[in-house]
Amino acid sequence: MKINHIVRAFTTSLIVGMALVACSKGYEYVPAAAEDNSKTVVSADMAAERSFDADGADLMLPFVRNNTSGSLDVNIFLDDPSGLFSLVSQTLKFESGAKTAYAAVKYSYDALDPEKVYDISVGVSQAELTSEYMPAAFPVSCKKAWQNLGTVQWYDDWWTGGPFEKRLLKAPDGTETYRLMDPWPKDEVEAAKLEFVSAPAYLEFKIGDDGLITYAEILNMGFKYSDRTCHMMHPSKRGDAASVALNVMLEDGVAQFCWYPILNYSGSSYSWWGKTSYAYISFPGGPDLNEWL
Repeated sequence: MKINHIVRAFTTSLIVGMALVACSKGYEYVPAAAEDNSKTVVSADMAAERSFDADGADLMLPFVRNNTSGSLDVNIFLDDPSGLFSLVSQTLKFESGAKTAYAAVKYSYDALDPEKVYDISVGVSQAELTSEYMPAAFPVSCKKAWQNLGTVQWYDDWWTGGPFEKRLLKAPDGTETYRLMDPWPKDEVEAAKLEFVSAPAYLEFKIGDDGLITYAEILNMGFKYSDRTCHMMHPSKRGDAASVALNVMLEDGVAQFCWYPILNYSGSSYSWWGKTSYAYISFPGGPDLNEWL
């Protein structure tokens, strides 16, 4: 009986071993042929960002090459199911000695839906410049963001002066809602001999059909004067209709703000100078505030 058990065990092991050998032959690994190191290869930059905010500016998609000798022109393609995107140029141009070149993609900002994510892809269309080991196409996702209107001038007559150059954004939903970015940064606050605490990211305001400008009733400006926190208060908070009407777009492309500069605001308690203060934004195409003020 013992011998029979040994025979059965040996036979089973033999069968399993043969099966494993048969299976291993079916999945035998054959390495791919090595690629010619002298071949010039252009591929998407694998370390680059793949998600973009569509703020009105062209999308710049980086491609890299392994051989930086001389200049190189590469044919590229765009895959866009939405039909709202297009290549600025069908040719990707590497300057002599440059490892990286950018494919510029333009689009119709106003036609984008702020609720959608758009998936597009830009790739190299010349097979002789691609490699099976590197991505020839650059797939990206983008979403409509606040539109970058460019550089504007900003002046605050009470606190920091100016004019200073700032960036102005417009809401992606199509409304006349704007954000003046970084209105009171650390260097400008300290240059005005104020105590910097923290910088508000932006001053948001809305322009009505009648040109009237509205904004938050209270905004912490992120700095102190004589160890007291500084805020701006919309005149509507005090029922000052005359000053409310002075928050308006002027005919020459200037946004005028009229507010109360107040200190140590805490609900109904605060102190102020007894008069309003003014600030201005000159929109793109508007006058130079250095000359206008």
